[in-house]
Amino acid sequence: MKTYPTRSDDGRLYAFEVENAYIGSRKVAKILEGLRDVSAVRVRRPFSSPSDARVFFRYRGIAYVVWEAYGDSSRYWFGPEDEEDKSLSIDDIEEAFTSYTPPIARKMLGDLVSLNFKALFGLADEAR
Repeated sequence: MKTYPTRSDDGRLYAFEVENAYIGSRKVAKILEGLRDVSAVRVRRPFSSPSDARVFFRYRGIAYVVWEAYGDSSRYWFGPEDEEDKSLSIDDIEEAFTSYTPPIARKMLGDLVSLNFKALFGLADEAR
């Protein structure tokens, strides 16, 4: 899966985004639960609050969040709850999502929703 990294001034990966057409919040939580140094993974219940946050977790003791801007963005943002906290590198979390391959039906739906017709019809070299 393609990720969109956000780096600090010193080059540390402290946040990243993924296209949510290819993965849902429950799958995000399942992947996070399988990672070392990740704990307290919690998916926000539907209609529980007007928050854009979808998944909450702790990474090496620091609170992180997966949120979808405005509740209808095309991407999930993974990063610290305190956006100013850029102290940890989350390379291993990003790697888990980079190596994730969505099921074929989800990939096709994602390609269709994101208007990625080249990938949908097998014309692109880049795999998501």
